[in-house]
Amino acid sequence: MTAILAAGDTAVGPALALILGAGMLAQWLAWRTQIPSIIALLLAGLLLGPVTGIVDPDELLGGTLFPLVSLAVAVILFEGGLDLPPRELRSTGTVVRRLITFGAVVTFLVAWFSAREIFGISNEAALVLGAVLVVTGPTVVGPLLRFVRPTGTTGPILRAEGVLIDPIGATGALLAFEIVVTDAPDEAVTRLIGVLLLTIVAGAGLGLAAALALDTALRRFLIPDQLAVPVTFAFVVASFVAANQVQEEAGLLAVTVLGIYLARHESSTIRQVLEFNESLRTLLISVLFILLAARIQADALKDVLVPAIGFVAVLVLVARPLSVLVATVRTSLNWRERMFLMTMAPRGIVAAAVSAIFAIRLEEENVPDASKIVPIVFLVIIGTIVVYGFFAGPAARWLGLAEAQANGVLIAGSHAVGRGLGTELDKRNIKTLLVDTDPYNVTRAIAAGLPARRMSVLSEEASHALDLRGIGRLLAFTSNDEANALATARFARVFGRREVFQLAPEKRRAGDSAVPEEHLGRIIGIEGLTYSTLDEHSRQGWRVRGARSSNIVTAAVEADLFIPMVRVAEGRMSFLCRNDPLPTEGDVIGLAAPSLLKQLDDDIAAHEDTNPTGAQRPAP
Repeated sequence: MTAILAAGDTAVGPALALILGAGMLAQWLAWRTQIPSIIALLLAGLLLGPVTGIVDPDELLGGTLFPLVSLAVAVILFEGGLDLPPRELRSTGTVVRRLITFGAVVTFLVAWFSAREIFGISNEAALVLGAVLVVTGPTVVGPLLRFVRPTGTTGPILRAEGVLIDPIGATGALLAFEIVVTDAPDEAVTRLIGVLLLTIVAGAGLGLAAALALDTALRRFLIPDQLAVPVTFAFVVASFVAANQVQEEAGLLAVTVLGIYLARHESSTIRQVLEFNESLRTLLISVLFILLAARIQADALKDVLVPAIGFVAVLVLVARPLSVLVATVRTSLNWRERMFLMTMAPRGIVAAAVSAIFAIRLEEENVPDASKIVPIVFLVIIGTIVVYGFFAGPAARWLGLAEAQANGVLIAGSHAVGRGLGTELDKRNIKTLLVDTDPYNVTRAIAAGLPARRMSVLSEEASHALDLRGIGRLLAFTSNDEANALATARFARVFGRREVFQLAPEKRRAGDSAVPEEHLGRIIGIEGLTYSTLDEHSRQGWRVRGARSSNIVTAAVEADLFIPMVRVAEGRMSFLCRNDPLPTEGDVIGLAAPSLLKQLDDDIAAHEDTNPTGAQRPAP
């Protein structure tokens, strides 16, 4: 990158800074407005490129654009493979294998035929275009899944398909190109078999060799901790480049194999690489999508704009449903899950990069209509992202696989206070799910009508097998401070660090915490609210209650008779953390002294008389 800046125009640095800043702003706006981030990124790219002309990626980066894009895609695919644990692949293996084989063939055939008929392009150009459009990719599927958050196996299936289909689609495009440029049929067959075998051997072989070498070095501590992440990425880049040197487009397969192999080990080093790569992935996706959108030339789109609408409709309404039907026949997926799989097949960076590379090579071979491939692919990318970005979420909610608002809470700790908090939230239509390792606590929670599971919040099952529909935050409420801290760290990847909460850890005799501050989630309640405090108050008859009068709450807190923990207003809940001011509106839920219980119950009853909300469930 330094060489690029030194050799290029002095405006390169500011332009790259502008792209990065616009990407982060688009990501933040998408988070604030609750729209898919890739839509915001595309709009930012269109604004910087075709609309204002501020950014011209080809002029900015020249011949280094596509090598940099390819390397960025390789890193993203490696992270995707690293985030596909074997357990997840085993549970979704049959459907995923069918989607990336039979489903890919169906998509290719529909795209090939419809492109030739709708756009009137040559059969050769349509053949390559159909192969390119097989890919989906983690650059687009991942952000949409994080936005929709579907339940069940549909999310893992789509995530695995997005990672594995990219090298397959790139290889298919290479095979289609070889068919187009080879004249003799006998020679074409031999050439195709050779290219396919070399791609598999170079990609899978070099990827596996790099994975074995890196895994051995990490397990034997031959690489110091401070070099683990950079050395890992050096292996990623080296395997990608080496595989591509042996056979074009084999590099994507190599980095995918490397990531999937390393995912077998849940070591601290691998988690460190994954955590770093998640941040890097966000940066790369932001920059890549803006560069992608900014490359669009308005003049090149005019001839294919109108037919592209029909082409996108065919891909969305015909190709994807057919491929899903073929892949899911005689499987355990229900009709809702199959329907949702049909609503998610956006195209992304890999399709753009591969189409641009092969379009240039087809033009060099004088293939008719080769120049139309890139603008068609760009319109397909925009069209599928917009369609799936806006409709996948509503479709998931309509099918019962996701909820409109992830307003609920996963409570780790089904003791008396945890059950009381779950009951008070349930009265206010806030979804709760309790987990605990103590069968007595779980049984009591179920008897109180609360959803509860007997399991450790730190188990793999907790983050993968629980039904988290409508759950958007974690409260680590157990008696073990270390377990609470570990739980917030684990679920920060699921909900985000902003939405993981825990009790304050106990203080040692020296006055410091048993768990360092940097490992803690957000601390709820008043200063010094620990599990010992909750347990002692519970034994003294304190119970979880809600109050709607701010005056009562303020007076009770000042008299040390009430410990506020949660605020519920207009159907939304939020935890009250240390140093947060007492809310003046909505319900406040907390731990109340015995002398205060009747007053709070009367307060709630008075408000229920004037604004009934339904029957109240007795406290456990």
